[in-house]
Amino acid sequence: MQLHSRQFQGDVDFQKLRAFLIDARRATGHYAGYWHIGGGLTWCTFLMSFRVDLHANIRLWENNTGALVGFAVFGDDFSMDLQVRPDARWRGIEDEMFAWAETRWCESMDDPAIPREHKRDLFTGVLADDAPRIAFLERHGFARGDKPYLRFARSLSEPIPDPRLPNGFSVRGVAGEHEITNRASAHREAFHPSRVTDEGYARLMRMSEYDRDLDVVAVSPDGVIAAYAMCWIDRANKVGEFEPVGTRPAFQRQGLARAALLEGMARMKARGAETALVATGGSNASAVRLYESVGFRVVNQELTFTKNEKRDA
Repeated sequence: MQLHSRQFQGDVDFQKLRAFLIDARRATGHYAGYWHIGGGLTWCTFLMSFRVDLHANIRLWENNTGALVGFAVFGDDFSMDLQVRPDARWRGIEDEMFAWAETRWCESMDDPAIPREHKRDLFTGVLADDAPRIAFLERHGFARGDKPYLRFARSLSEPIPDPRLPNGFSVRGVAGEHEITNRASAHREAFHPSRVTDEGYARLMRMSEYDRDLDVVAVSPDGVIAAYAMCWIDRANKVGEFEPVGTRPAFQRQGLARAALLEGMARMKARGAETALVATGGSNASAVRLYESVGFRVVNQELTFTKNEKRDA
């Protein structure tokens, strides 16, 4: 297969990546490692946009007809991801993608404009049952880490309990752009330190996959967004994903994130989703308990593989 690669070009290519991921999930199911169009593609590229040039850090591989065969991402956190069309996997494209990602890594390590504290080893995630990818990474000098992510799923055909909230609290979608500061500050407190600015959140709300009715928030009696569960839906494949989920520290242990998750699942189901997905670090015991409390069960682990900065010359 003759391929050529090029830089990411913005909105038109974003829609091309979106269609690619929908098709890949349709062919392989929800658990084969392809990004969700919301929590993977939209949220991750949104976060990257604060620190790096997306044009330089996402590269597309196409065939002679212009059809997308795969894409590679070098993240602002020095992560790498390779997404290859199911019928093209392990025919050599992954080696070319890795060579590009490694070059971007080396360039970033040598870039004086990037603070030293932001530089780190190259790393990537791989599902525990993806033996070919694990072998590929080991062949390219990666070593397995010891902090796997847990990937959860829940059927939305199972009963979804009504949210239970403390007196005076409510759960709903974000009301509009007038709540940007309230919503963005909730994220910053839940994930401190966070790169998300009010201006950035306004940009997220204008992205094609964002739906404020699916940006589910638990609100205090005085109007503070106390917790949230961001929902994304791939309607073609009838699968929803939560990313991210958080609670302001002052409002923890009141069942607010749980209420937002339950409301989010009900809204996903009402829009045709049949399955909900979520993920968290295996060492995050509180998040594991939270997701299990609303019916999620572990369906896979995502292992971390790292290549240290002592690179070959």
